[in-house]
Amino acid sequence: MNYARMVIEREAPEEYGYDRIRYNLSESSIADQKLSDIGLTLPDLTLFYGEHRGDKELRALVAAQDESLSPDDVLVTAGAAGALFIIATSLLSASDHLVVIRPNYATNIETPRAIGCPISYVDLDFDDGFAVDVDRLAAAMRPNTRLISVTCPHNPTGTMMS
Repeated sequence: MNYARMVIEREAPEEYGYDRIRYNLSESSIADQKLSDIGLTLPDLTLFYGEHRGDKELRALVAAQDESLSPDDVLVTAGAAGALFIIATSLLSASDHLVVIRPNYATNIETPRAIGCPISYVDLDFDDGFAVDVDRLAAAMRPNTRLISVTCPHNPTGTMMS
C-alpha cells in the first residue's frame, strides 16, 4: 500500500506541537495524560497484548444483543481508525468502487486509495444543511460500487441524519 500524507496531518499534535494548538477538530481535545496526573499508581501492573479479536467476555456481551450472532462474529478494536482500516481492507480491492460522502474520516479515504480502489465523492453543503442529496449519491454509484462510506455525526459539522 502507498499512503500519501494528507494536508490535515500537518496539524496533528505530534507534528505541530501540543503547545501551539488551540482547536483541532480532527484530534483529541486534550493533551496526553499520565496516570499520575489523575492520582493513579499501578506499580505492579503487568502489561500484555490483549486478544487480537477483542476481549472474549466483551465479544460475548455484544453478541448477546442479537440471537443470530456468536462471539466469533464480533470483532472489537482499540479505536475507530483500526476498525475503519479493517473494513476497507476486508471489503475493497482495486477492482471495486467506493462512494465517500464528505466530510469523512481520513482513514475512509486514504486506505481505499492506498489499495487502488477508485473513489467517487459526494460533498455535503452548508447551504443545504449538510443533508445527503440522494440523487447525487445515486449518480455517484457504479455497477462495481461495493461500499458507501457515511459518517454520522459529520465531523466537524456535528449534523445528524435521520
